[in-house]
Amino acid sequence: MIDREDIKENRANTFRTSLDIGMGIFYTAIGIILLYRHSFGNMEIPAWIAYILGAMMAIGGAFRFYRGIKVILPKKKDPERP
Repeated sequence: MIDREDIKENRANTFRTSLDIGMGIFYTAIGIILLYRHSFGNMEIPAWIAYILGAMMAIGGAFRFYRGIKVILPKKKDPERP
């Protein structure tokens, strides 16, 4: 029989997975935009700050996206374990 706690845990895991995927895409997109554009309207960012921030956001977003996808992908069974 399924417990209420199991249902709550499953919902929390589903929410976290979707949040990781969505935020990963968002951070990666913002990072790529920062790498290609240094000025946003009246706000200008020095090139070196834009490159560092853009690279960090793109790498962090890719990692977050991977962490969300990793949960969805099927896991390989270890033949040595029962």
